[in-house]
Amino acid sequence: MRMSRKVASAFSPHTNYHNRSTLKLWSLAVSIEKRMLARELKLAAARPGDIFKPMWFLMLVISMVPLALSPDSVLLADIGSAMIWVATLLALLLNTEHLFQSDFSDGVLEQWLFLDRPLAWLVGLKLIVHWLFNVVPLICITPIAGLMLSVPTDVLIALLMTLVVATPALTCFSGLGAALTLGSSRSGILGVLVMMPLFVPVVILAAGVLIRATDGSEILPLMALLGAFSLVAATLVPIAVSAAIRLNIGGSN
Repeated sequence: MRMSRKVASAFSPHTNYHNRSTLKLWSLAVSIEKRMLARELKLAAARPGDIFKPMWFLMLVISMVPLALSPDSVLLADIGSAMIWVATLLALLLNTEHLFQSDFSDGVLEQWLFLDRPLAWLVGLKLIVHWLFNVVPLICITPIAGLMLSVPTDVLIALLMTLVVATPALTCFSGLGAALTLGSSRSGILGVLVMMPLFVPVVILAAGVLIRATDGSEILPLMALLGAFSLVAATLVPIAVSAAIRLNIGGSN
């Protein structure tokens, strides 16, 4: 008897109306994020060069290292992880100029101001999508670069860990530099120069992790600092980027 009442209540008009209302509210809540993700996917499909260009740059730099220095595997193993980290950082900066510039030119950033979402939230989504499409492919080909430079397996694992943990912070700082230089004819170069002081602590911590991994020492404390750095950057930088976007949009009108 109780079971029949539960079944009847589940199919009652009031319950169905409540379920439909909840589903409608949920679909409205995620519609903006879904449209934004769909737009980024279309842009990535229309410009595949933006994804493959940093990967080609990374592999080109790594392939030139033995030619410029020495083919000695011992020497390459000593400097290989550091060279891969620097090359990855430079490759990451290649697409920074286009991070917000096209949206700024097309008026998309102005439309963000009128949406019922915090601008910092939308900026955070943009940075996440940029990290997924532009940085994750670089991390995926890092093992190939490590094999080319005879990097030991344990050091290569530490290198991958530092890239996964530290590149979110680098992506956030790159986005801040791109937002501060919106509308400039050389926004990419200016953004790098502006954000270089923020890159330095991340690079120093990552280098410390690689040195400890090479010596066989404990790397978790420095990895924790890198993770904290990325967490703080992911929390605060979107707020600063949204303020820079508002300033540039107000100055352009």
